Amino acid sequence: MHKKLEILNKIEHKNKGVSEVTDFLYSKELINAPLALSEFFEACKNYPIFFAKDKDGKWFSSVLLGYKENENLFVDENGAWKELHYIPAFIRSYPFILSNKESTKELLLTVESSFLNEKESSKKLFDENGNNSEFLNNVLKFLNQYYADSLSTSEFIKQLDEWELLEEKVANVVNSKNEKFSLNGFFVVNEEKLKHLSKKKKDDICAKNAYALITAHLISLSNIHKLGSIK
Repeated sequence: MHKKLEILNKIEHKNKGVSEVTDFLYSKELINAPLALSEFFEACKNYPIFFAKDKDGKWFSSVLLGYKENENLFVDENGAWKELHYIPAFIRSYPFILSNKESTKELLLTVESSFLNEKESSKKLFDENGNNSEFLNNVLKFLNQYYADSLSTSEFIKQLDEWELLEEKVANVVNSKNEKFSLNGFFVVNEEKLKHLSKKKKDDICAKNAYALITAHLISLSNIHKLGSIK
């Protein structure tokens, strides 16, 4: 989704702004998108929610947006998102993203370079004194909250794994042309294991208010079969 990111700073970008994002064509090739815990209850109505590990072995959750490579089923040819469907925060944050500085844990605010310009109509990043604009502060607030939610999400899934509730699955989709597609590398909660947990583990789940999130995840899995009928 992000092609050429540029690190923002108040010196180089003092007089620059960011063009308004008017469509979702930038996400047309995404077949999944990261999802935070705070989004589970809305997202489960429309998409399958899966768990997976990144290249560093850290857990994350994602929604499935398609079953064929480079094809997001929820964005049409004009860049409109499917009506009445929840749009994940990761996608709404575009063209901004927090990126890790090389060899450190420091987070840097970056933006898709093609959106930077000095047009009068653009949303300004800094004021004449080099201070953050209200727009930029709102962007930072959104991204920082999403980052914090993502850390909580990773810890939640790690806990599911420690409770021995996760199992690797293959998602099978059959479309309207009767073509079959299989997607692997995903983990889901095993309902049988959930039913037969020890009292201590059940108490732990209740104490962490995890049952509602697990339920949202399980409900979401029914959306797998709907993917094949989306046009």
